[in-house]
Amino acid sequence: MAQELIPVSKSEVLKDFLDRLGTEISGLTASARSAHQAATHEESKAEDRHDTFAIEASYLAAGQSARVMELEKVRAEIEGYLAGSSRSDRIAPGCLVAYQSDEGFHWVLMARSGGGFRSLVASPGHGTIPVQVLSIHSPLGGELLGLRVGDDFEVEIKGGVKAFVVLRVE
Repeated sequence: MAQELIPVSKSEVLKDFLDRLGTEISGLTASARSAHQAATHEESKAEDRHDTFAIEASYLAAGQSARVMELEKVRAEIEGYLAGSSRSDRIAPGCLVAYQSDEGFHWVLMARSGGGFRSLVASPGHGTIPVQVLSIHSPLGGELLGLRVGDDFEVEIKGGVKAFVVLRVE
């Protein structure tokens, strides 16, 4: 029995990614605030040269703050895609793309940043469908740019060449 491409709504994908980003940003912001407080609290003062708690907490706070800034950039980009209404038959940043490989069907949101961010999006009557943000700077994302529905392409992945075909562009 042949597998069918399950429909996914671009606006639902974008809204889901925004919800997930908001949750992740809130959690990281709270964690960064906590780590910063731990690093600067009076009781965190080093008792000897081997006591590195405050230093470690400050590194953690800095890393979490940097991640929040990165996710804020991704959120702004996705909000722009949601607000934009441009339609094109060629794959560009902001497009929701379905393609097929030997492993089956794949849905990706093409973006300048946020590559690898994943979500499960509801498809009425079909349960949830995995959708991943695909960076246009990745080998696969770079190959997809400018293609249209029906175009075939190949990408070298993990030491082998894999064939793909574009099925849908929104």
